[in-house]
Amino acid sequence: MSQECSIVEDLLLLYKKQALQATTIQFVEHHLANCEHCRQLATSKQTQGYHLLMKRTVTFFHLVFIVLSFMFAINSSLLGNQTSFAVSYAIFGCLTYFFYKNIWIVFVISSVPVFVWAIINNINNSLYVTHYSLTEIGTLLIGASYIALLHTIFALFGAAFAILFRRFTK
Repeated sequence: MSQECSIVEDLLLLYKKQALQATTIQFVEHHLANCEHCRQLATSKQTQGYHLLMKRTVTFFHLVFIVLSFMFAINSSLLGNQTSFAVSYAIFGCLTYFFYKNIWIVFVISSVPVFVWAIINNINNSLYVTHYSLTEIGTLLIGASYIALLHTIFALFGAAFAILFRRFTK
């Protein structure tokens, strides 16, 4: 097995999904035409197990990222230093966009954890809820939505920066 074989083995999943550039496709096809071992590997089901392993790994990292976003939401506050809050959430939005490449995911990850945290943090606070009436719960939900919106605005600014950066670097 040559060095080319190990390179082609690493590229087989992307080749099957047609996710390679034209020159790389030519390289893989040229190698498959000349190598019986790699041609058999390309037609076998052995590469499917590797695909599932990669999918689980990516899913694991997504879950880690979401847990970190919850922790970030809990530790950030508008009551502290407003400049560091704005900058940190802009960086968070930028990194989230670079990781997921989807503005809706930036929106969800920057708003939902903060919304949930604001409700949990204030549901037993006597300043906000005393009688658990519909009005007080509604006020709590509106307040939590407002806090989540503020966090999300800064995260979306960061995501906008990431989008512009990607467009100018292509």
